[in-house]
Amino acid sequence: MAKAIPAIYENGVLRPLIPVHLCERQTVWLQVLPEQTMTEILPLLEPLYKSGLLTPPTPSDAEPISDADFAAMVKSIHVGGQPLSANFH
Repeated sequence: MAKAIPAIYENGVLRPLIPVHLCERQTVWLQVLPEQTMTEILPLLEPLYKSGLLTPPTPSDAEPISDADFAAMVKSIHVGGQPLSANFH
């Protein structure tokens, strides 16, 4: 099922603003639309929402974290191996 969700691009990483229910290491396809473009497109998506082909974003019950806490969390993540982009030649 396709789902449009808001995200923020920070420090080279797209961070979803609502929970995403994906399996670990699940491959997904992204279509990145700047917020102003998304605002223009939302009315065009209404038929897809009504048909059930697209699920509108739902608010999260989770409390937002501060920018400082988010930055600390990002700095604490250590990922080994090659960047994902190295797999595409």
